[in-house]
Amino acid sequence: MSMADDLRQTPRYRPEQRPREKLLTVEEFVRLGELGAYDEPGKHELWDGRVMMSPLPGGPHMDRERRITEALVLSLDAAGLRGKFGVFNNGGLQIGEYNFRSPDIMVAPLPFDTEHRLTGDRVALVIEVSHSSLPDDLTEKRGKYAGAAVPEYWVVDVEGRQLYPFRHPKGGDYPDCEPLKAGATISPLFAPQIALNVADLV
Repeated sequence: MSMADDLRQTPRYRPEQRPREKLLTVEEFVRLGELGAYDEPGKHELWDGRVMMSPLPGGPHMDRERRITEALVLSLDAAGLRGKFGVFNNGGLQIGEYNFRSPDIMVAPLPFDTEHRLTGDRVALVIEVSHSSLPDDLTEKRGKYAGAAVPEYWVVDVEGRQLYPFRHPKGGDYPDCEPLKAGATISPLFAPQIALNVADLV
C-alpha cells in the first residue's frame, strides 16, 4: 500500500469530533487544587477557564507587599476600624464562573463569611504589587476587577515608585487615573478618614 492510499484511508474528523479546548469552571479549579493538582511552587489562578501559574515573588515584591499590609493594618487600628475591615494577602477572589484570582492584597468588611468565596461586591479594595507584571495589572486585571465591581483597585508600580488609584468602575472598566508619586497621600474610599503616605507604599 502506498503512502497516498494510507492517507486516503485515514479517518477524518467530522466538525463535531474536532478536538476542542476544555475550560475549567471555578468549582473544577478549586476541586483540582484540593486533590493536589497544583503542587508546583507558585501562585495558581484561573484566567478565563485556563490555569495560570506565576512564579514565587522576589524580594522587592515581598518587601512592598509587607510594607503595604503593615501600613493598612496600622491605619485601620489607629482609626478604630480594625474590627470592621480585614486585610488579606493572596486570598481567593471569584470573578464569575471562569475566573479565580489571588490579588496580592485585599481589604474586605468583617465579619468574614467563611462559608462563601469572596466576590468583587464583597471587597472594599484590591491591591496588586507590580514588579514584573505591570502591563497585565494595568490592562487585563484592571478590566477583570472593574467587571467584578471591585470599587477600588490600586496598582503599586515598584520600579516606577508610583501608585495608580483606579476607582468607581463603570461599564467594565475604571476611568483613567494619574499615578501618585512619593510625597502624595491617598485615602481609601471605604475609610476616607485614613490618609496613607504614598512613599510608605511604593
